[in-house]
Amino acid sequence: MKKRKILYISMSIPYDNVPHAGGKTFNYYINGFANDIDNEVTMIAKVLPEEEHQIENINPNINTIIVRTPKNKVKKYISYIKSLNSKINPLYRYGNVLTKEIFNQIGNELDKLKNTGYVPDIVILEWTWMLLFIDQVKKRFPNAKYIASEHDVSFLGAQRQYENAKGFKKIYKKLYYNNLYKREILSINKCDYVVTHNAKDKKLLLKNGVEQSKLGVIVPYINLPEQVARKNINKNILFYGAMNRMENEISAEWFIKNVMPEIKDTGAKYVIVGNKPSDELKKYESDNVIITGFVQDIQPYFSSAMCLAAPIQAGAGVKVKILEAMAMGVPVLTNNIGIEGIEVDDGIHYYHCETPEDYNGKIRYIIQNRDEAEKVAQNALKFINDNYNLKNSFKEYSEKIYSL
Repeated sequence: MKKRKILYISMSIPYDNVPHAGGKTFNYYINGFANDIDNEVTMIAKVLPEEEHQIENINPNINTIIVRTPKNKVKKYISYIKSLNSKINPLYRYGNVLTKEIFNQIGNELDKLKNTGYVPDIVILEWTWMLLFIDQVKKRFPNAKYIASEHDVSFLGAQRQYENAKGFKKIYKKLYYNNLYKREILSINKCDYVVTHNAKDKKLLLKNGVEQSKLGVIVPYINLPEQVARKNINKNILFYGAMNRMENEISAEWFIKNVMPEIKDTGAKYVIVGNKPSDELKKYESDNVIITGFVQDIQPYFSSAMCLAAPIQAGAGVKVKILEAMAMGVPVLTNNIGIEGIEVDDGIHYYHCETPEDYNGKIRYIIQNRDEAEKVAQNALKFINDNYNLKNSFKEYSEKIYSL
């Protein structure tokens, strides 16, 4: 029987224990396809310098082709100069996340594949920034079925940045948002099928004219450990995430500046858990602000924490950190951006907070009503178990794209 040829193009490599939420989801689904004996999976992916050693941990069932920025300092500098327009021009056709150098490498690798006689049946473009490259891929492989995996609807995040900016930056951000909006919607409409990672993003695309028949939803990967044993609960308030991401840093910083002074008398501590915190963030370390950096095992932190507080200030899409905290049975405090795409109710599954006063009040409430807060956390845990089934999600996703 002839194998089904699936070509992935991704801005990140998949491997177990990848530190960012989108990478975990990508790793789960690509491995599902690669481990199916009826599939032949090829992947072109960009690797970060700090992840070079993880290449050997990619599933051997995936024919892996790596693109990267030059390691040599001189070549890296030349590449940067050549790609400067792609990083700062708000009207650049592929967004400003990846450089022209990377897209050129991807194009070269596609040409090499084509010259070997390789013809994919299905092309999966992982993340918006690969979706924007769809025209160049279609030039090489016009007869494939094209799938986009939209981890976030990226123009929504760009819109929020534009709306929150001031002065010249607002003009720049508006140009970027308008350009990204136009190109993202145009690229989506060139696909045969698009999966968002939450129902809210699907509704957003429908609202912006994308056909319902083209749209589906997959469940993002969540670490679903057995519920952590809630023991020796202290007054630690957790923040959890990859701290090299701008939206995580500014969110943690907002809480430190606006909430921690108001609850100093409670003895609560803000514990920020996640890899690569910046030197700027580390300046806030004190007796009641603890920054751990990367930790191998997050469960002990969740086991004893009073709650997780995530005042998300930027970004779009479902925040997997919220889902993971709920899955571990920890009370969650978050805002509109933090809870978007997760269909839960304030006071039943989580505590909704927008202002410093909201967080202050809810934290004091939890300190005085621990049992009630634990009931709310248990309701959230049940919601996660009832609504986030990865196996069923992969089955529906794979059957759909196989039938195109």
